[in-house]
Amino acid sequence: MQRQNKHDLSSKLRDALSAVPAFILLDYTGMTVSEATTLRNKFREGECTYQVFKNSTVHYAVQGTRHEPISSLLTGMTAIAYSPSDPGAAARIAREFARDAKNFKIKGGIVEGTVLDTAGVLRLADMPGPRELKAQFLALLNTPATSFVRVLNAGPQSFLYLLNARQDQLAA
Repeated sequence: MQRQNKHDLSSKLRDALSAVPAFILLDYTGMTVSEATTLRNKFREGECTYQVFKNSTVHYAVQGTRHEPISSLLTGMTAIAYSPSDPGAAARIAREFARDAKNFKIKGGIVEGTVLDTAGVLRLADMPGPRELKAQFLALLNTPATSFVRVLNAGPQSFLYLLNARQDQLAA
């Protein structure tokens, strides 16, 4: 590859990575073509980007950015995976794929300048995505209103139980 093409590729990668809060590095050494194709399809279905780059390209792309600390993990065969909308999506897909593939390894990742080891990436995969967080937030907003309605309903309901008990007592 010519030097200008390398610089262009590096600058495109820099632009892509500057827009994402997190990405992970993967080691695909020893994977078969069918496994690699399956992995690419899973990332595509999860709306994630998965690309293989030379380490020097990634090194130049992250140099001088908030992702620069990841340079220490750039050894061996390296692939990058990230999602522009959900920081944990790529980690979840990689975790699921790593359970079945023996030659696939998670090297590490980075979130907002903090380097993650393999265990850190697995913790990132456990975090809820944006949809789950929105659902939890809406449930949290709904809880006080539901509790308030139950409190308002408790008085008349208790009075009705009292009247029914008195009616049963008089009937007996």
